[in-house]
Amino acid sequence: MKKIVLAGMSMLLVLAAGAAYAQDTYYVQSKKAKIMMKPSFSAGALGEVAKGTKLAASGKEGSWVKVSFNNKTGYVSSFVVAAHAPLDREGVIRADQDDIKQNVRRRASTYTSAAAARGLTAEDRKRLSMEEEVNYRALEKIEAFTVKDEEVVQFAEGR
Repeated sequence: MKKIVLAGMSMLLVLAAGAAYAQDTYYVQSKKAKIMMKPSFSAGALGEVAKGTKLAASGKEGSWVKVSFNNKTGYVSSFVVAAHAPLDREGVIRADQDDIKQNVRRRASTYTSAAAARGLTAEDRKRLSMEEEVNYRALEKIEAFTVKDEEVVQFAEGR
């Protein structure tokens, strides 16, 4: 009986040790991702990879994922990678559609850009809400709304 218990415990230890050294796989989600020499944006870059590139990770350091790249150790920001392959997305609005070209503004007005750049005080928001019929209270509710990463993936996959 003792031999069976010892054998079982030994197996658990071997499995646990193997899991500790197992590499995780990450996929680049952004259009491009730089692989840095150190976990810092100011470090030199080892190279750049495209969206969908599969990276073998051997650990994490803060918000950086330690990866193997061209037989060297590098770091990629965890903000541009995920454990799942990027989803194929199809745009709803296409720039070549004639009604879009004619009826949609390409950029914000000068007034809107300037207001966004300098920020608005609560008093300015109140005044503009009355003058321009802008509902900043609703905007604040929208800005406070959060969605978990898993919920985004489930939505994108249609689950």
